[in-house]
Amino acid sequence: MTILGLNAYHADSAACLIVDGKVVAAAEEERFRRIKHWAGLPTNAIDYCLHEGRLRWSDVDHIAINRQPSVNNWRRLHFVLTHRPHPKLTAKR
Repeated sequence: MTILGLNAYHADSAACLIVDGKVVAAAEEERFRRIKHWAGLPTNAIDYCLHEGRLRWSDVDHIAINRQPSVNNWRRLHFVLTHRPHPKLTAKR
């Protein structure tokens, strides 16, 4: 079984390739893009993992995506309430 794991669309996007229960390759997207804590779909990391595993998209059995939108909501709320932006900045947005 071949699983492509993705940590996507928030800081430190990455990809990992697991074949028959063993990690074959893993990489963070920021290593390729040279942007610290890059967020988005880790296309370069995906390509790297597939290349290292000598696989194509058609060889992947499952894709697992890390997603938990409600994580740290209390901490986020606390940050927003204690670090309010200046009203002029808010008006510009």
